[in-house]
Amino acid sequence: MKSLSKVEVKGLEALFYDELISLVSGFTYKKFFAKAINDMNIRQNQSILDFGCGSGMALCSFLNYTKGEIIGLDIGKTMLYRAFKKCKQYKNVKIFKHDIRQLTPFLVDKVFISFVLHGFEPKDRVKIIHNAFANLKQNGEFCILDYNEFDYYNKPLWFKKLFGHFECPLAIEFINTPIKEILKSAGFSAFYEYYYYNGLVRLLIAKK
Repeated sequence: MKSLSKVEVKGLEALFYDELISLVSGFTYKKFFAKAINDMNIRQNQSILDFGCGSGMALCSFLNYTKGEIIGLDIGKTMLYRAFKKCKQYKNVKIFKHDIRQLTPFLVDKVFISFVLHGFEPKDRVKIIHNAFANLKQNGEFCILDYNEFDYYNKPLWFKKLFGHFECPLAIEFINTPIKEILKSAGFSAFYEYYYYNGLVRLLIAKK
């Protein structure tokens, strides 16, 4: 039976995560991800908290934009190992093993979460959104890079089979969830959106 959630990536998939995601995307992921990070409009010396930092891909990308504190949180042992290995030479990068459903004391300019939110149960997504709000300075931004809202059931059969193979069932529920309404109820106000892969993926920026 397929797991309802795929929050923690384990085993060989975790060990070769960057390579696998590049392959699945037709080797377009690196370029897409760089564009999304650029669209975050990170300013020099801004601090960033990465919810579910995984192998550290985003942490390394942030270094091109800011000299401020960069903090990565994850629960996966292998992913944390890869992130530590990539970032150990950078003094402004800190990585911790932490469940993002639990609040941390950090106060930052931006909170980033990439293809993680869709893997949580709805009640846990609400917790994570509230935690992001608490971790942000006033006028800070919560940057959510994930699937856009779209009608999964009207997609071609090949798309549904491919999506169903690589994603957890919660992802299908996520794309039918009005995330902006949940963000508003948590206290976020202004929203900015950027789209990729013909609108299937979105960078949603919510301002505190």
